[in-house]
Amino acid sequence: MSQTEALRRVLLYAHDTYGLGHLRRNLAIAAHLLATHPGLQVVLMTGSPVAGHFAIPERLTLVQLPPVVKVGVEEYRSHDDRWDIDLVRRTRSAIMVDTALRFRPNVLLVDHAPIGMKGELVPVYDALKTHSPSTRIVLGLRDVLDDPETVRQLWQTQRAYDALEDVFDRILVYGNHDLFDVVSSYGLSTSVASKLTYCGYVSRQLPGGAAPMREDFVLGTAGGGGDGVEALSATLAACAALGVACRIVTGPLMSATDRARLIREASVDPRASVTEFLPDADATMARARAAVTMGGYNSLCELVASATPTVVVPRIYPRREQAIRAELFAARGAVAVVSPGADLARRIYQALRGAIDQGPRTGPSPIDLGGLAEIERALDAEARLGRTRDAAAHTSVNSVGTPA
Repeated sequence: MSQTEALRRVLLYAHDTYGLGHLRRNLAIAAHLLATHPGLQVVLMTGSPVAGHFAIPERLTLVQLPPVVKVGVEEYRSHDDRWDIDLVRRTRSAIMVDTALRFRPNVLLVDHAPIGMKGELVPVYDALKTHSPSTRIVLGLRDVLDDPETVRQLWQTQRAYDALEDVFDRILVYGNHDLFDVVSSYGLSTSVASKLTYCGYVSRQLPGGAAPMREDFVLGTAGGGGDGVEALSATLAACAALGVACRIVTGPLMSATDRARLIREASVDPRASVTEFLPDADATMARARAAVTMGGYNSLCELVASATPTVVVPRIYPRREQAIRAELFAARGAVAVVSPGADLARRIYQALRGAIDQGPRTGPSPIDLGGLAEIERALDAEARLGRTRDAAAHTSVNSVGTPA
């Protein structure tokens, strides 16, 4: 890193109350930033209880927040039943304020939640405004949060619209304007819309690279796996009916009872296997003949990048985010969608048969997957603005203190 480079310290926040999506996305962003800025320091504050399952990039520092579990729309409980949720929130806030003031980042990048879990980021914003005013505060939003009316009501209740106006210097959308218009969907003001940058989708692998050697198996995956047992059970049955090998990845958040059920169901088919976690998930996606997945942001982006024919069984509760995204991708011909519900195995069988017959995509990706490079450029630009403002303030102070 040159001495004139502005991007030197980046602080990331991922509340991680359910699943693996926020953690995986932030790890991808951190790895890209560290690879392109050799002298950069990056700290990730995360509430994920399974961060240790992933390869952590060198030079990335993790700050572990007490984990919570989402039990409903903006309803949470502590991962440790001995902790009251209000105590957990205050403890997380205290840890983050201390981290922010010690680290003094050029940029704080907030993932998904404008004020954090139950407003836990508000004290962090206040502390940075007072003690590190040159820090640029950036919000990173995945393409779809939920159905628009739910998001509008939630943001109104949380006073998140105030934060969008007053706290954030820039808002990055991890998606494309022509696929999903955040401004009109969520009712953003003209001033907030002026802060928006559509970066494209975030994928660790870009399409168009060397074609992988395909293997004769179907991959079944459900992200963290907390609510994926029905989709994965139906995938096992569909693959058995098709006569193809099936590799099921339960995810580290699936309950022991549900994982045991899938192992039991797979045991009757010698071509089926069940594992909890794959450290090389992206490479496995790229080798699969086809895939069945829930509609999580990261899984869809990586599967589209790999050109693997994909059937999506999206979650529809407590958020409709996955269903909305899956339909948007399906409209571009990127995936096929099967809604959860009755007779799921038969419907997956039909969609999977079509996906296998279709084969891997050979043309260009129907989705823009260049998000990481755009995020890097945006954060670097914000760091330069912060440094310029800091220099201007320093000059002003010296000028005032200089005798006439």
